[in-house]
Amino acid sequence: MHIRATALALAIFASGSQALAQNSAMVDQATFMVTKKGAPAGRESFSIVRSAGAGGQVFKAQATSAIGDTRYSSVLTTDSAGSPLTYELRLGTRAEQTQFLQGRGRPDRFSVLIQTKRGEASKEYAVRRGTVLLDDELFHQFYFVVLAGLATADSALNVIAPRDATQGRHRLEFRGIEVVVVGGQNLTGRRFALWDANTMRADVWIDAVGRLLKVSVPDKALVALRDDPPR
Repeated sequence: MHIRATALALAIFASGSQALAQNSAMVDQATFMVTKKGAPAGRESFSIVRSAGAGGQVFKAQATSAIGDTRYSSVLTTDSAGSPLTYELRLGTRAEQTQFLQGRGRPDRFSVLIQTKRGEASKEYAVRRGTVLLDDELFHQFYFVVLAGLATADSALNVIAPRDATQGRHRLEFRGIEVVVVGGQNLTGRRFALWDANTMRADVWIDAVGRLLKVSVPDKALVALRDDPPR
């Protein structure tokens, strides 16, 4: 049942993404309301664009967000399967930038340099099919988690968490179809769970063409809900 459901979700996701690519370069664009323990905590605005690149189609995701006193500005590019090619993240408060992160890919490798007031640190990660970059306080990046997870035969992922300087095995599971209320409208959402060993890292809801509706990160008591239905 799980395999058939996942295969169906992949077919819907792929056909929808192809239709979007034919009609427009914009894959998804939205603003999330972010809550923590049910109380307003911040907002995230993002866009994901699909275009032709030297090695095939690529995605470019840009976002700005504020959660509590923390401000984020990020730009991520990936290949057509969601694996990272480049990444830039600026993190700080209203008064100053506290962290700058740069990531660059090359065949089978992704290198990250982090600059803070204390100095610099770098790390290199192995990249293979099913590798994604994820900061679980930047909710739009879960788009690539679902994209990559559905493209692998066993829904297994290698997740790079650049700010934590870690890389680990995860699994994406299809949990069924649920109603998600977005902007006062009932939308059909396909729910996926991201697991790290025996711990559930996040729940992600997408629409029929893969656009994000809602993300929940239980460990941090964070929920991101789209302001308006996708258009």
